[in-house]
Amino acid sequence: MASVENRFTVAASDTRCLEDLRPPLVAQNRLPIQFLASERDFYSSYPWALNIYPTVEDAITYLRQELTKLDGAQEPWQLAEMMTNVFLLSCAVANEVDDYLVGKRYDFSKVARVPFGAVVVRAADRFVSYSQRIRELRLKGLKAWRERWQSEIDQYLEIFVCSGSESSRASLASTVQRTLVPKFQLPIDLLGRRLRNPAFFHGRDLTHFDVLKLGEKFVESFPDRRRPIVLVGLRTAGSFFAPLLRAYLKVNGYVDVDLLTVRPRSALGCYEKTHLTRCANEQRTAVIVDESPIGGGSTVGVVQTLQKMGYREDRIVALLPVHRLYRDWKKGWESLRGSKACALTLEPDEWHKQRMLAPEAVEGLLKEYFEGRGYLFLGLTHSSVVEDFNSQLKWYSDEKYHTRHKKIYKIHVRRTDGTVETRYVLAKSVGWGWLSYRAFILSERLSRFVPPVLGLRNGFLYTEWRPQPKLVTNQAKDGRLNDIACYVASRVRLAGLQDDPSADLIRDNQHTGFEELTNVLSRAYCSRTARLLKRPRIRRELCRRASPFPTLIDGKMRPMEWIWESTSLLKTDFEHHGMGKKELEVTDPAYDLAEAILHFNLSEAEEQKLIDRYIEESGDTGVGERMFLNKLLAGTWSMNQALANLKDTRLLHRSEESNQRYLDAWNFLTMHTIRVCASRCPRPRNPGWHSPIVVLDLDGVLDTHFLGFPSTTAAGIRAISLLHAHGFAVALDTARSLSEVKEYCRLYGFAGGVAEYGSSLWDAVNGRDRILVSPEALSQLDVLRHALRKLPGIFLNDAYQYSIRAYTYQREQTVALPTMLIQSLMASLNLDHLRFHQTDLDTAILAKVVDKGTGLAELINGLGEKDPMVIAIGDSEPDLPMFRVATRCFAPSHIWCRSEAMKLGCHIAAKPFQPGLLDIVRSLVHPNGDRCEQCRSCDRLRRQSDDLFFRLLEVADLKCIKILLRAMVDPLAIKAFAP
Repeated sequence: MASVENRFTVAASDTRCLEDLRPPLVAQNRLPIQFLASERDFYSSYPWALNIYPTVEDAITYLRQELTKLDGAQEPWQLAEMMTNVFLLSCAVANEVDDYLVGKRYDFSKVARVPFGAVVVRAADRFVSYSQRIRELRLKGLKAWRERWQSEIDQYLEIFVCSGSESSRASLASTVQRTLVPKFQLPIDLLGRRLRNPAFFHGRDLTHFDVLKLGEKFVESFPDRRRPIVLVGLRTAGSFFAPLLRAYLKVNGYVDVDLLTVRPRSALGCYEKTHLTRCANEQRTAVIVDESPIGGGSTVGVVQTLQKMGYREDRIVALLPVHRLYRDWKKGWESLRGSKACALTLEPDEWHKQRMLAPEAVEGLLKEYFEGRGYLFLGLTHSSVVEDFNSQLKWYSDEKYHTRHKKIYKIHVRRTDGTVETRYVLAKSVGWGWLSYRAFILSERLSRFVPPVLGLRNGFLYTEWRPQPKLVTNQAKDGRLNDIACYVASRVRLAGLQDDPSADLIRDNQHTGFEELTNVLSRAYCSRTARLLKRPRIRRELCRRASPFPTLIDGKMRPMEWIWESTSLLKTDFEHHGMGKKELEVTDPAYDLAEAILHFNLSEAEEQKLIDRYIEESGDTGVGERMFLNKLLAGTWSMNQALANLKDTRLLHRSEESNQRYLDAWNFLTMHTIRVCASRCPRPRNPGWHSPIVVLDLDGVLDTHFLGFPSTTAAGIRAISLLHAHGFAVALDTARSLSEVKEYCRLYGFAGGVAEYGSSLWDAVNGRDRILVSPEALSQLDVLRHALRKLPGIFLNDAYQYSIRAYTYQREQTVALPTMLIQSLMASLNLDHLRFHQTDLDTAILAKVVDKGTGLAELINGLGEKDPMVIAIGDSEPDLPMFRVATRCFAPSHIWCRSEAMKLGCHIAAKPFQPGLLDIVRSLVHPNGDRCEQCRSCDRLRRQSDDLFFRLLEVADLKCIKILLRAMVDPLAIKAFAP
């Protein structure tokens, strides 16, 4: 989640002396780095906790270590932590074994949509079902071991749920060391599997105490201890919750409690069906155990499945913790339409961590932390300023399912010289058990770069919260690039991962970052079917590009995540965004650099300075080769998060911020993709204005949005290369902003261009721009901007200075305003100097007297060339005025206004988009169809031997049928149907 920590300004009234404390308050200096010895020694023995995806083999090793350490606990909280770790590790292994026993599932339902697909699906389903039966027979020994091990887990958990007293330690130590250690040789491929991330404990603030609280509610509602029960745990959460709940019920006298875990939204395995059917015949009460529901759909699906298997609806109970942000989860539950199935819930205020934030629960621990530093602790103080700080924390939070508990406290302490200080402390949830330890480990290793950390206890990291006089903005970056580069490099040195889980997560479709990147890159394949079939191929290609320096990265490099200190920047929110179910799972430090480049809006020179300093500190000399794919991921992730926030009604107060974030990410993706594409074009040696001049539209001619943002293809690169190689001057005439036209000219070596539908000009050769909009029209544009900003749900792109781009959001993209809305608004304001034009993405409002034709005429007239040959290439109605001014005009085959263009003498190519542009350019450089050495050189574009992105640019130029046929014969296509 996005957390804005340590950055709000302290009100002046909060610096006054307390009436009951005579000594003066002083400005707080940063606390020294000093940890409690008990915490430092304990957490430092868990270096493996940095990687939340250990293998099954590693988890068993860690489990053995925990069991041998139980007798050595020095303090009660350490014993509690170790016992919790035994619970977490043993259940995590059990969950992985259950998934392994079921095997891979394949969903061929999408194939049924194609001709004869239903026949293929039936045959495939039969084959998979037969294979599963054979697999279950082959793994009979493992299944028997799994049942024995579950009984040993049960013995431990029965001690665990009632082991609050010290008197149980001897019994615990003598019991658990004889159990929970596999005595069966597990299959090699099972030992190499990665544990699934228990997100409910890692990032969603649940604890095992919450499961026990749900057990209390069940006991109160169903007190009959003779009632036969089957606990149906929905994996992954059910693999942890159900065994714990069974132990609790047995300790409380329930005599017949069966247990089964299933994977929701997946077909049941043969053993799972048999087990559930037997329990239904035994008239057992099915108790569904799961993590917090969002819409209730998964739970409802399981209820319906149980009903079909013979469970009476009055014998179905669901135990559900309700997340504070999803209190309306019952919408899905109510879809059962009168079902008698019962739901027992743990409300947000009842959660253990929520109660642990109460001042009385925190005060004793803060006293221990500060007195360990030599202070006299005077107590917590309620303050309206602190209330404001906590309100602002909530204001800036993304408020998503993975948003963690956090709270700021104000305390007073007395130094040894008698001076009283006011200190602020932030308590932030960082996980449960060993899943929280990485926060302490990182805070100690990165202490130079992060705010002072007091300690970690009960899943909360306590940090000194340092109010700031000002925010770090992307403009305040001069002299700070060194801090950012050194911070990222220090994570490489101090938070490196010896065992990179990326490749395994990618193969299991569990790598969020690479899934996002695959979504973008697969768009090069024009049809949905081809994209689906080629996803495994792209995943494999990405898997080969693992970082040579796998690191627990930061993952949140926005300016708002940094705070000022006297000599450097400090990084907040540093401990958990690198890995987790709702995080990207990226282990390449190049991603942190890419995020910094994006969010600090670095120029090329600043970017190079950042990377050079990082290489100097880390030794990662190959980072430059990995930057572009990480930039693609950073921009796409930021854009998608902005879209998600725009849809979230809880975040309406931040809609303008989300809109700007979307625009920044869009521009970042566009410009950095242009850099890569332009780098493959040979630039003209001396760009200048001379005849003939080829004038290009951008969108639809040089660029398309096949990646989800503007980019050219391999054909577009070849076309520009041919024009430069054969001495043509190239200019633009586009609807894009003036700043974009300048950047395209700089990168591609174009001579200049017309921007914003003819509203402004840029002469790159002479470094001059010119505004073509009258003062009256500019004034009316300002009036309209002011009026549009008052309308809720309407957004503007402020990059357009001499026209307006207005839009709203629908279906996760920008769309034009309703025609009646903009017509009525302009009429009511009497804006007689303006007109509007609707596009697929927005509404353009511009001066009536300008268009692409008037802009091109002004550009040519200002060159001093006598009757130059001007060749225009466009593809839409706004390009018609440009065609009228040009000497010759061309268009790709997809042109929207074919008949009107042909009346103007436009030559229309046989191919659409960039392949059409390439054919047009070839006809210009060699009208007779010949090819020279320069042409052949341009066909051999600059590319690396293993250039995934350029290969996809070439794919984007192919016909859809050819792409589909290639996808269908790809040997990896079958993996597209694996869950």
